[in-house]
Order: sequence, then C-alpha cells, then structure tokens
Amino acid sequence: MLEKETPIFVITQSQWANIAQYSVGLPCIVLFTYTTIKCSQADWNFLFYISLLALLSCIGVISYFFLLLKYTKYKITSQRIEKTEGILSRTTTNLELYRVKDLQLKRSLLQRMVKIGTIELSTSDQSDHRFHLNGITNYEHIYSTLRHHVESTRIARGVREIDQNDHIVDDH
Repeated sequence: MLEKETPIFVITQSQWANIAQYSVGLPCIVLFTYTTIKCSQADWNFLFYISLLALLSCIGVISYFFLLLKYTKYKITSQRIEKTEGILSRTTTNLELYRVKDLQLKRSLLQRMVKIGTIELSTSDQSDHRFHLNGITNYEHIYSTLRHHVESTRIARGVREIDQNDHIVDDH
C-alpha cells in the first residue's frame, strides 16, 4: 500500500549554474557601456546606436538567464518530483519516482569549487528519459534521500525492471 504523499524538499537552482553566461555577459556589458559613453561624446551617432543596442541586448540576455533560474523550482515529495519553470508563463512537469531507473550525482570542477552539484535521473518516462536537477546545493543529502524514496515507491508499487539484451548469442 502506498503511503500518503508528503513534501520533502523545495529546491531552487543556484545562480552559480549560470557562471559561464555571466563570465561572458558581464565583461560585454562593461565593454559596451564604455563604448556607448565614448561614442556619445565623440559625436559618432551610428556607432553610438550600435553600441547602445549591443549593451541593451547583453543586459537582456543576462537578465533572462538570471530570471530563468530564479523562477525554476523543484518540489520533491515522497512520490514525485514536480518541476515548475518559466518567467512569464509557467510550465509544471511531474516525474513519478517509481519511473526512475537510475540516479547519478555529477560535479564538474567548477561545481566542486562553488559547492553545487547536478543529480541526473534516468527514467522510463516517455516524455523525458533524462531528468536533471542542475546546480543545486545540499546535493549529497538530496541524492541519498531521493534514492531512498525511489526504492520505497518502486517496492510499494511492485515495480520491477527487466533488462533485455538486443543481441542473440549463437552457440554453434
């Protein structure tokens, strides 16, 4: 019998997950700000408008990546993971824990330096075979808790995995 669904975690991604975008975007903002100021003083109208457009574009892209992470939330319960994302319009995706086949904890060198991690879930879900919890803090505790609840829900639902080999072995 399935236990009552209880909330376990509500997770947001760390802004450190955007470090690549920020490390390119912020110097561009500084460069285009400088160029815009210099062109406005030198009476170069065409270059002023080009650099202003580039500056506003950089600010827009950086803001988009910032807000995208800010408004992505993972709600983990004892039976499912619910991912809600979107800035203007919101989309919610559910992954039932009994559909999770395998969990992996991945940490790049940069992630290890800033103490974040990524949990990758291999699933039998038709819409999303790989589900990622990117750039999260407290990843080890979340990983072990998820692993426990995946096993519990698979046992409670009687889910068993059958591996099939695609090659036929011929003894002749």
